[in-house]
Amino acid sequence: MRLKKWTPLLWLLILALIGWLLADRLRQVELEEVLEQLRALPPHVVLAGMLCSAGVYAAVGLYEGLAVRMATGRRSILHPLRTALVANPIGRAVGAAMVSGGALRYRMYTAAGLSAKQIAAVIVLAAMPYVLAVGWLVDLSLVLNSQQASRTLHVSATLLTALGVVGLFKDVGWLIFVAKRTAPIYIRGLRLHLPTLRDSFVQIAFGLAEISLMTAILYLFMPPELGMSWPSFIGIYCIAFIAGQISNIPAGIGVLEAALLLMLPHVPPGKLLGAVLAYRAVYELLPLLLAVLLLLTYETTHPAGVLRRRS
Repeated sequence: MRLKKWTPLLWLLILALIGWLLADRLRQVELEEVLEQLRALPPHVVLAGMLCSAGVYAAVGLYEGLAVRMATGRRSILHPLRTALVANPIGRAVGAAMVSGGALRYRMYTAAGLSAKQIAAVIVLAAMPYVLAVGWLVDLSLVLNSQQASRTLHVSATLLTALGVVGLFKDVGWLIFVAKRTAPIYIRGLRLHLPTLRDSFVQIAFGLAEISLMTAILYLFMPPELGMSWPSFIGIYCIAFIAGQISNIPAGIGVLEAALLLMLPHVPPGKLLGAVLAYRAVYELLPLLLAVLLLLTYETTHPAGVLRRRS
């Protein structure tokens, strides 16, 4: 109880420290440098980023169909794909993606005849590829790229390697757990069947594909001053992205940028922010516009659509 009482103050202190550390970096930002980085992106690089973004959402949509099958036994592709393409970008833009994206899934899956418990299971299953893959990617990155991560995070390489090894034990432990336990688990009264070992490998594979493509978008747009291999950059990206997700700020705006500015002090701030702007346009803005269009189409054409019922 005492810890809970002091938690808000702790968060304020952390935010104050981050703000103080960022102040000097942000003073170096020049608008012209941001625009210069955007203008410097070749068309083929932008196209490659857009293809990576399309790959991310294709993987998310395909896995959504698998999640529906695992939760309900139904074999469907188009409805889960459309639901994922609507729920994921809008959930990320609104913030608290599990809640906002979950509400959209509830809206669209209820109309398809799924029960509340089945939808809750789909929501949990839909989050698992990302959760599992982040663990594997961060842990492998710390073990395999500890020296470069040490220079970036200003933490000893030995400690980072140890943390990565502990994390890998955790990752492997989960696989052993799902392989040996067949009974369902209960979370706040919700009965959840654990995925099989095969399903867990499928989840990890989809998650790795999703996060690798997400990271590739930003990596493609980064300036040459980054001076870092893609595998090394994956760990940095995951840490920054997780910080944005934990903040529950819509799309992690400001938090992702702040984390990258702090962890990549050797990259000119203006060029880094220009790269992040291009990344947000390709990975967040364009999919959000598509999601809104799909949602409006659904509401005007589907028998259960609100706009159709009112017309």
